[in-house]
Formats: sequence, structure tokens, C-alpha cells
Amino acid sequence: MKRTLFVKNAFGNVILLLLLVSRLAAQNNESVTFIHVSDIHLIFNIELYQRDLASSRNHYANGVEPFELFLDKKPAETDASFVVATGDMIDFYQGESGKRKMLNVQVEQFAQKINKSEVPVYCVLGNHDIAAYSWDGNTRNSTQNVAGIARSAWIRNASCFYEGTYYSKMMKVGRTNYRLIFLDDSYNDNRENENMIIPYMSIEQLHWLKDQFDERDDDVEIVMMHIPLDSEKIGSIEEENIYSVLKRQSSLKLLLVGHNHENEIKEIAGLGGKFYQVMTGAFARDPENWRVIELTENTISVSLPGKTGQEIKIPIK
Repeated sequence: MKRTLFVKNAFGNVILLLLLVSRLAAQNNESVTFIHVSDIHLIFNIELYQRDLASSRNHYANGVEPFELFLDKKPAETDASFVVATGDMIDFYQGESGKRKMLNVQVEQFAQKINKSEVPVYCVLGNHDIAAYSWDGNTRNSTQNVAGIARSAWIRNASCFYEGTYYSKMMKVGRTNYRLIFLDDSYNDNRENENMIIPYMSIEQLHWLKDQFDERDDDVEIVMMHIPLDSEKIGSIEEENIYSVLKRQSSLKLLLVGHNHENEIKEIAGLGGKFYQVMTGAFARDPENWRVIELTENTISVSLPGKTGQEIKIPIK
């Protein structure tokens, strides 16, 4: 008798759980909310680095605790399903230590924080995330010659990069299919006399990006990258680059960026229509630099910085 009762109760609990999951799925199908944050510039264990180098970056030395608090509290407060971080998560990949050796442990420590988050954290790489710092006796030197090994460290440690440093996610909201595209425009170490267009992306990434747009006709694209577009260039550059790809896409509605450490929204006109470039200020400068993005079947809402109140609503049809 007791065993039968236990089985009945267990079965009832399973049914209740399935009903709860079904209800939550239905609710999530009506809208999806996430948080945009950028330029976090975390530095872990700054005391391990060369004294003058550490002193030159000391303004970012106290960011770990505010970021931990943000991950712990803000998604729940805003009912966000995930967080998007558009680059410069750490201040440097590799830095000269007090023993004059290059120390590269920042990626692993940042990845531990986001991998433990209650909600997924999807990242794109920024220029600082693949940079190495050293001290020459008078000033800080920075190079991206370590870009290859830095990217491999991110792929190895951060779960969002397990498929590579550019990737996409699909989600259905009501009857609308959203494609979230995460790009890698972190390399900006152009040399003298090089005609390098910033934001820079390799040709293989551009081919992949075009295939993402062409994969289906009924989706709406949101693109995440670190360095913003120069809106004055999008109509004038014709060779194959990020400008020429994005300006042709009528289904692109939103571009989320960082890098300039400012809060700004720009309307950008392309050949296929218009989209909005939303820049969120540096979290490293103010932990209230975050925005709430809400996706519904017919609109995309973008909040004011540090608030849930709406700054702009973008129709998608």
C-alpha cells in the first residue's frame, strides 16, 4: 500500500513538473528578455603583475566584485534569460609579471565566473581579450601577436566559445524566428600603410556570416560584435568586408556593440533597409552600464542604460 501511494505521488509530481515546464515554455514563447553589457575589463590578481604595469591599469583593479554581484542579482531582477557581453571582458589576455615573465591566467579566471552563472553568458571577443601587455621601463606596450593562443584559451575555457569565437543561436518568439549572431572583430592591430578596415573580420568569417543571413528567409537577425560600425562608411565601401555584408541585409534589425565606453543609439541606413546600432557604456566605468533587451513577436525593445524603462522600440515587420 505504501509503495503504491509512493508511486502515485511520484507520478503526480512528474505530471506537475511537466505542466510547470510547459507553462514556462509558453510564457517564454511570448517574449524573451536578455541583458546587454560591455567592456567589463576585469583584472584578476593585479598584484602578480609588474609594478609599473599594474599601476597603469589600477583603475580596473576592483571590478571583480561588482561583476559577481551583477551576475548574481541583475538577471533575476530583470527576468533575463541570458546575458550578452560584447567584448573586453578582461583587460588583457597576457601580462608581464613581477618576475618579468608573461603570465596568462585571466581568461581562465573570467571563464570560471561566467560558467558558474545561473543564466548563460554569451560573449564576443574584444581587442583587449586577445592582447598582451608588457612594460619597457617608461610605458606600457600592447600587442595582439598572441591573438591565436588567446583565442584558443577562450575556446578551451569559456563554454560560449566551444564552437569557436563566432557562432549563432536561434530562438522562436511567438511566430518570429530570431537569429542571434555573435561575431569576432577583436583584431585591430593594423600596421602603418595597411589598408585595414575596422571593424576587421577575416574572409572566412564573412563567408560564414553571409551564409547565416542566407540560411532562411523568415528570420530576424540581431548581430553582436565589439567595435561599432562607422555609419558614414556603410554606404561608401564596396569591397568585401563587414560593411558590405551588413548593408545588404533587410532582415537585420539590431547591432549590439561596445568598445567606445559610451551609451549611444544610432539608426543606420543600408541598401536593404535600416537597422539600429546600440552601444552600451563600459561596465568597468559604471556597473549601471547595462541594458535590457526584450524580444517579442513584432518588436525589439531596448532599455535606457541601467534601467528597465524603454529607450527605443524597433518594429520588425
